Amino acid sequence: MKYFLTSLLSIFCVSAFSQSLSITYIANEGVLIESAGKKVIIDALFDKYYDAYLFPDEALLEKMISGKAPYNDVDLMLSTHIHRDHFAPTMTGRFLKGHPETKLISSTQLTQSISKDYAEGKSVAKQLEGITRDEDIHQHEINGLKVSSFFIYHSGGSRTRSIENMGYLVEINGTKILHLGDSDMNPDRFKELDLKSLGVDIAMVPYWYMADEAGTQIIREYIVPKHLIGIHYPKVGSPMALKEIAKNFPEARVFKEVFEKAEY
Repeated sequence: MKYFLTSLLSIFCVSAFSQSLSITYIANEGVLIESAGKKVIIDALFDKYYDAYLFPDEALLEKMISGKAPYNDVDLMLSTHIHRDHFAPTMTGRFLKGHPETKLISSTQLTQSISKDYAEGKSVAKQLEGITRDEDIHQHEINGLKVSSFFIYHSGGSRTRSIENMGYLVEINGTKILHLGDSDMNPDRFKELDLKSLGVDIAMVPYWYMADEAGTQIIREYIVPKHLIGIHYPKVGSPMALKEIAKNFPEARVFKEVFEKAEY
């Protein structure tokens, strides 16, 4: 009986460990998500372009591109939009060429940028899935992962209307993780999407959502996540914003340093 209970406990512990999910911060809005042997990278392949925000240094970029652990066997790459503090076409192309198992989902604007600006774009064409901007939620099943993707205008109003910003809801091992890129805080668009009906476990949002009246409305009424993480925090941050976030969402966290990790 003692052996049976010990074996049962061991099986339970291994099972519980295998079900865990971690989100490792890379820089700005870049993250690595891992769970149950599945890996997703979002907005992580870029270099120093806007000095105000964190960026992966050369050593980290080379580690990702060359596929050194934990950046090996990546199932899916997601890129929210073409701005250079989120995406660099040549780096992304090099990553995909070195990771033939990895698929990328993004806007046609971004996938065409890889095809055009990466010298070996044709070699990774089969790994790209480009989506034309519309009002729908698109469903994907790639390498054992379920993804809902959708377009929301980039923040900044008419000045950034040409930028095709995407949001993603990724399901890994039953956990649903939302990433909004630089989505505009438009309650009407979020009401249309009705993300709360999809069941959001973890939401990664631009940190300013949590300190803004419109953003807090969107989070509380139209996303309703179980856990909340702020991203896109600048190098020289705002203590006032952090104070407001702590008041509005006391259980939330804000990623501020490379390699910070959230585990669930």
